[in-house]
Amino acid sequence: MDDRYAAKHKEVFKNRLYGLLCEREKDGSWKEFLDNIILDLLKFDKQDAPSYEYFVLIEKLTSCRYLAYEYYRKTIFECMNLIDRMDAL
Repeated sequence: MDDRYAAKHKEVFKNRLYGLLCEREKDGSWKEFLDNIILDLLKFDKQDAPSYEYFVLIEKLTSCRYLAYEYYRKTIFECMNLIDRMDAL
């Protein structure tokens, strides 16, 4: 995968996570937004051998639906950091 493409793809996912955070803050349709992000991430499992960070990212995101806001916010930022550490997304 081209490095520029990978970097752009990571940035898009981080922006989507930030948007997810904003949706929850304004009591928007954040659960549907979260589901769409998770579904998009699950597509990558079939393309490349998933990394450890990939599985941690999926687990953290799926748990967000059940977290209180303070933990939700912290988890979203942890997911953004995980994306930065991933080789490919």
